[in-house]
This record gives sequence, C-alpha cells and structure tokens, in this order.
Amino acid sequence: MKTASIKRNFSLIWRSLPARFGLLVIIAYVVMAAVGPVLLPYKPVSFPNQSEILLPPQPWPPSMWLGTDMTGEGILVDIVNGAPFVLEVSFLAGLFTTLIGLAVGVVAGYLGRYVDAVLMWITDTLLTIPSLLLVVIIATMIKTENPLVLAGILSITGWTGLARAVRSQVLAIKNLPYIEAARVLGLGTGYILFREILPPLMPYIWINLILNVEGAIYAAVGLYYLGLLPFKNYDWGAMINFALQLGAVYGTNAVWYLLFPVLFISLYMVALMELAYGIEEIVNPRLRR
Repeated sequence: MKTASIKRNFSLIWRSLPARFGLLVIIAYVVMAAVGPVLLPYKPVSFPNQSEILLPPQPWPPSMWLGTDMTGEGILVDIVNGAPFVLEVSFLAGLFTTLIGLAVGVVAGYLGRYVDAVLMWITDTLLTIPSLLLVVIIATMIKTENPLVLAGILSITGWTGLARAVRSQVLAIKNLPYIEAARVLGLGTGYILFREILPPLMPYIWINLILNVEGAIYAAVGLYYLGLLPFKNYDWGAMINFALQLGAVYGTNAVWYLLFPVLFISLYMVALMELAYGIEEIVNPRLRR
C-alpha cells in the first residue's frame, strides 16, 4: 500500500514540469557532492604557480573547465569539494527547523490551555528577536565547523513562523466532526494525532521543509562570506568573499572565481523553489494548469 502511494506521489511530481526540473537538479547536486570529491580531490597548494592563478575556463584538464582560483586550483575542484558541506548543513538546518516548528505547533494546537499559552509565549518572544543578528552572534561565539552544530544554530529561530501556522491548522482540524467521532470511539491521542490530524498537514510540511532548506543555504553561505566561521578555500561563501576582495566586480581576472559559485548557489535555490512550487501545484487543485 505504501509502495503504491510512493509511486503515485512520484508520478505526480514527475508530471509537473517545475517539480521534475527541481528534483533532477537536486539529484544532480547530491551526486556531485557524493562523487565529485572522489573524482576531483582537493589538494592544498603550498607554492602557487603564478601562471596558473585566476585563469579563465580551460579546455583541459577537467579540473580547469571553470578556470582556476587564487591558488591555481581548479574552480570546479573547489565547487565539488564544497558541495557536501553546503548540502549537509542546508538539509539538516531545514529538517531541524521543520521538526521543531511542527512539534511546537501540533502540541500547542492540540493540547491548548496552559501548554498552548506557554509555547506561544516562547514563540512570540523569539519572533521579536532579530533572527539574523542572533545567528551571527552565536556563530561568532561558537565558530564551529560541525554541520550538525551549525545546522542547530541556523534553526534556532527559523521554526517560529511554521509553529504558528501549524497551530492554527491543528486548532481548526481538531474540532471537525471526524475528530470528535474518533474521541468518542476511544481512539488514543497518538492515533488521532498521527493518523487523523498530521496527514492533511503533510503537503504543507513538505513545502516548508524545502523552503527552510533554501533559507538555510542563504544563511550558511552568508556566514562564510562574512568570515564568521572557520573556512576552507573551497567553501562557497568563502570563494565569493575572496573573489570580491580580488576585485571581481570590477572585471579583474577573478570574475570567474565569483561567477561560478554564485551560479551553483543560484541554480540550487531555483531547483528547490521549483520543486516546492511543483508540489504545491500537485496538492492544491486550484493551482493546477
């Protein structure tokens, strides 16, 4: 039954052009992050060859297809070696943000009363704090390279909006007749939550997960760009920082060093957005074309 449901959902995603594009691009990025560092390992350069620094795209070898960075290493090598960290942090931060927001929203909406009041007070308090400033302060204090810790920092305040939205939907659903009937039949809270209330929310949750992943990429790359975290030469945010310091926006040889990280980040963001829009079209009949 579950296999048939997965096949049906995959078929719906495949029929949606935006969702198919987003899914294929994300799969390509995952493959690049898994296989790329094996095929093109990063080798720190101790004494850069001046004739190989900041070259434009070269036909050969493959590591120089996108040109070279400020140490003479191929930009493609930097991109593929930086991809695993970006994907890990963005996915984990999106997952943490979604799970916290979902848990807080469901518990507050379903239990109500004092639990709802306390959880919504915490949520509203965090909503009043500038999230970017809080993340910058914590990231500066901790200076971590651990994807799990960095994902936790990025998800500290990101869950609040989702929690409020889920709470509102749970408040509406829990008073519907079929939920009342489930209570009268003596079905447990766990059954009602996981079999009756959560399933209608899942499309909304999936879309939020994708959008939270997208937001986490901005934040992670931004922190590396600002130099607030320990970085390596192949971190995408650090590459943009170095390229700007080398005058890429003024048309120097560093322009390729700036262009390709920005292109890879932008394509990943577009893919996530297209996948989210595609899923929204599938679950919302009014948006179908």
